[in-house]
Amino acid sequence: MKSMKFVIIIAMCGIGCILIPLLTFAGVSTTKHNLSISGPGPAQASTETGICKFCHTPHNASPASPLWNHEITEVTDYIHYWSPTLVSYASAEAAPPIDGFSRLCLSCHDGTVALGALVNRGEIIGTVPEFLSFGMEGYLGTDLSGGHPISITFDQSLANRRNTEPDVLHLNWPLTDKEVKLYPTQGGFGVQCSSCHDPHGGKGGPEAPPFWRKETYDDVCLVCHDASPAGTGH
Repeated sequence: MKSMKFVIIIAMCGIGCILIPLLTFAGVSTTKHNLSISGPGPAQASTETGICKFCHTPHNASPASPLWNHEITEVTDYIHYWSPTLVSYASAEAAPPIDGFSRLCLSCHDGTVALGALVNRGEIIGTVPEFLSFGMEGYLGTDLSGGHPISITFDQSLANRRNTEPDVLHLNWPLTDKEVKLYPTQGGFGVQCSSCHDPHGGKGGPEAPPFWRKETYDDVCLVCHDASPAGTGH
């Protein structure tokens, strides 16, 4: 009986290992992150049919995880977000360096690396003209001051400091949501691009930002921010 249970457990693990990548593949294939010739967005490869390889490879990957296959941006002098109510850092110049998953995202979205520049190929995949130009939807550039701070540690210490401030939105702690998550940054865990955006699809409605992890804009924001205290801070 024990051996039968063991076989069943192994079989279930095997099915999971097959189904999870397939579900991820199915999700990204219908989004603008499908950069292959079958992609629905304005940026498409001219002949490449593979979908996952634009970000991931099982062999000869970049040291960055997870099995990263896109050349990583070398930019370090981003213009960071800052506001007088921010308590994570004292000024835009004092912002921590962008690291982790956010740096991987910016390798395509800051416009400094060609979308088809893959590590395991050592070359840029041939593409239609739009694929190599960055005057398209999704191009952020290196000025990130109009967004949300990324690569910042989010922990009880931050919540405690923020929540003593009057007239600002307080922070929730601990975070228990299964969709909006904290990711490695600055030696701990905190907010990265992938905290709010799911690169493999997302659940956002028509009014939500791209690849949004929940149906509405507020649904994501209110995981970390408490709407009950009066104030105008962000």
